[in-house]
Amino acid sequence: MLIVQLAHLDTIEVNYSLLSPQVIDDAELLKGTRKKQFLVCRSMLASLLKQYCQIDSLPSMIVGDNGRPCFLDNHFPDFNISHSQDWMAVAISLNGQVGLDIEVARQRKNYLNVAESIFADDEYQWMLKQRDTLTAFWQLWTLKESALKLYAKGVWQMKSVKVDVANQLITAPFGQDFYYQYQQVASVHLAVNQNKPIKKFILQT
Repeated sequence: MLIVQLAHLDTIEVNYSLLSPQVIDDAELLKGTRKKQFLVCRSMLASLLKQYCQIDSLPSMIVGDNGRPCFLDNHFPDFNISHSQDWMAVAISLNGQVGLDIEVARQRKNYLNVAESIFADDEYQWMLKQRDTLTAFWQLWTLKESALKLYAKGVWQMKSVKVDVANQLITAPFGQDFYYQYQQVASVHLAVNQNKPIKKFILQT
């Protein structure tokens, strides 16, 4: 099972009862929006774990490869976090690893030039054939970035991720298995990749 929660910073409350004193102390080192994002994401993660895994409080976390957070005890579910502007998303996978990316739909200067330089030619040609090329750009972007995050790779490796939208296929030299879901929810493009087949996908908004 793969579960994703998407929320706006202005409409979600932090459930402090699910957070450890250490998490709250860590948040005090941050300021403004960054502090709220930190607390909201961990509250969302803790809520999902309680709802779907009967885990009553957020387990201890460490920073893994390429800055990817993970639980200290690898018996707990894998998770991934993404944010764009004032939107936050958290994914947990009950079977396998997960990578998540969200992007708020917005204009991007010279996005066609960016796509031509970063996307493979067949991806670029697919994008140009779509009714809304900017929407297609963000679809490819989020699919690629979620694939990178699945295997804790950096955005600089985006060119190595190949997306075949027509055949729902993603390949990359650093990973064997990519199974994905993509949706646009209101103004948010959301893509999630898992390294095992997605038998059930739940999206909470």
